[in-house]
Amino acid sequence: MATSRLAEFQEQFARRADLTHLNNAGLAPITLAAKNKVEYWAERYYQEGFWTDADYMTDVLSARHAMADLIGCQHDEIAWFQSAAGGINQFAFGIGLQPDDEVVMWDQEYSSMLYPWKEACDQNKAFLKIVDSEENLKTPTEKYLAAFTSKTRVAAFSLVQFSSGARMDTQAVISECKKRGILVFIDIAQTLGLHPCTVWAMGADAVAGGSHKWMVSPVGVGYLAIRKELAQKMKPRNIGAYTYGTCDDPSDFACEPKRDATKFEPGSKQVLEITALGASARIIKAVGVETIEAEALRLGAKLRDGVYNKGHQLLNPFGREAISPMVNFLPGNGMSLPDMAKRLSDHKVNFALRGGGIRLSTHAFNTDKDIEKALSLL
Repeated sequence: MATSRLAEFQEQFARRADLTHLNNAGLAPITLAAKNKVEYWAERYYQEGFWTDADYMTDVLSARHAMADLIGCQHDEIAWFQSAAGGINQFAFGIGLQPDDEVVMWDQEYSSMLYPWKEACDQNKAFLKIVDSEENLKTPTEKYLAAFTSKTRVAAFSLVQFSSGARMDTQAVISECKKRGILVFIDIAQTLGLHPCTVWAMGADAVAGGSHKWMVSPVGVGYLAIRKELAQKMKPRNIGAYTYGTCDDPSDFACEPKRDATKFEPGSKQVLEITALGASARIIKAVGVETIEAEALRLGAKLRDGVYNKGHQLLNPFGREAISPMVNFLPGNGMSLPDMAKRLSDHKVNFALRGGGIRLSTHAFNTDKDIEKALSLL
């Protein structure tokens, strides 16, 4: 049964012998379902214009429900943004940081996570406390928890770190935060669509991510899922007609903002991108995240073992253990990092330079031949 579901997922992707996609933690190909959705709405806009109005709103709502199913939240706890950074900004600037509040974060967070929190802290005279990673980009849970003080207001971290796949004992972190009254904000961009995402059930206050990595849909959508009680208290960063109602409502100087997460969406949506994301989310749900994860990890383990056996230095915090499809390494055998990067690029094997090394990342649509091609170049 799992084999047939995996085949269903793999059939969603184009196959070109000249391109090998091993930067799926950065920018993955999109599903056929997402491609079809973009083409569908482009054609309808071309043919029908305004007469698409009610239908596209229904499809955007369907996408909101599909994402809520994967995250585990209610559909009206999700707000759309242009990117993950938009959702992170809304939360970081919207929670009302006070002077001397602390936000605790690892030193290896992606810039779209780091910069909004740094700026929010700077503007509010709060303190961004950076915790140093350990050897091979390890992020020990106990070290992160030790950084908490009586002034800590927010624990902001990625469920899976983008450079290496590093992760903490998230349940332990959330439990400690609940005891101390610390807000929990989690970047799930490197989790959703690849690993089961259970942090909402654990009690995370908000999560954010984007569309173009493991969600295998077009660039251009970010999302913020935020608890209703927090959304009700938080002021929107961007204001427009949809903050209060719809574009067809009469202007009213006494109007009150919506009380759910949609108040953070000031105006018209990226319909093509959002509905494409919804299409990919439904494919992922139907196939099963566990099925996708198992194949991505199998291929990642094969790649990791091959890299190690060829004499290269693994930078992954978990060594050769198969808990992530990310493989980060430094070239050995006298080859420089720039030379290795050029060789991969010349042979159309994509990758990313992350965490001081070369990061390769396998998805469930990849094949054993993809791994063998990459290893033949190392």
